[in-house]
Amino acid sequence: MEYTGSNYEGDFKNGRMEGQGEYQLPPSLETKYVGEMKDGMFHGKGTLFFSNGSKYGKYTFADGLEYNTDDWEYCDEYDRRFYTEICHGLKPADDDEHDWILKTCRKGWDENRGNKPGSYSHEKL
Repeated sequence: MEYTGSNYEGDFKNGRMEGQGEYQLPPSLETKYVGEMKDGMFHGKGTLFFSNGSKYGKYTFADGLEYNTDDWEYCDEYDRRFYTEICHGLKPADDDEHDWILKTCRKGWDENRGNKPGSYSHEKL
């Protein structure tokens, strides 16, 4: 570890990292792993923490949004707000606004919204 600049604080077994610990990767990476170790390697439950605030293992985006596969309530078909908007109290569209959005806004790249005569230079009016 002294050759790479890494640092480990935690449990050892037979001279190897084993059990709970915190492994700090080289300072230039500004990344650390906190969790279970086995036979000198990351093993079991743990989290990698990155310099931008993101986490992997229990993934947390830089803005604080925590990814949850079981109960993902962010950006669904009805509420399209960004996480920071939810945190700061921006309300989603009400029923009237939602109906207007569904009727008026384009729903897909291939949806035909009709031809507007004269919109192409080669067309005659």
